[in-house]
Amino acid sequence: MSQALDTRTRLIQATMQAISEGGEASVRVHNIAEQAEVREPSVYHFFKNRKELVDAAQAERYRQSYIELFGPFRVMVGLATTAEEFENALRQLFTGVYRPERHEARAIRVNVWGSAQSSAHLAEVVNQVNKEISRQFGELIAEFQQKGWVRTDLDPMMLGLWIMGQINSRNMVEMNSNNYDLDAWDKVSIESVLATMKPN
Repeated sequence: MSQALDTRTRLIQATMQAISEGGEASVRVHNIAEQAEVREPSVYHFFKNRKELVDAAQAERYRQSYIELFGPFRVMVGLATTAEEFENALRQLFTGVYRPERHEARAIRVNVWGSAQSSAHLAEVVNQVNKEISRQFGELIAEFQQKGWVRTDLDPMMLGLWIMGQINSRNMVEMNSNNYDLDAWDKVSIESVLATMKPN
């Protein structure tokens, strides 16, 4: 692991990797310290206990999963110059978001939500991330409302939050993909989002 990163960041990254590979139960402080190239007591300089370390790693996993989502959204729809281009960009975006390789990011969010049920601190961090990402979505949506491409009777921040929920709800069918037609689900989701946003 790179020494260029500060110790706290290295510890969080090592813990994120451990959670990804084996879940929270697989996190062992001595293994994390070794992976981060520090002595075990150094872990407790940054985190008062193992749970605080795990919560910090889960919070970062959650934050990164949304950064990976919002960045392409901003770029793709930001290039639109007409309502038709805007709609096409949304279709492309959601098609990309629902690709099988994006399942892991949605699964991370579900995993972190579960952990947040027993950690007030993690729940607070998750809520902060949700608020920040929905705010960014909302600001972008407000721009498109001003252009007349999105209906104006909906609160842009709540619309952004709803879109986040719509994307994450794909987990329901992905968990049992052998019994569901994922392409059919994608079509229902995309058409629902477009119909909800379209001006009357």
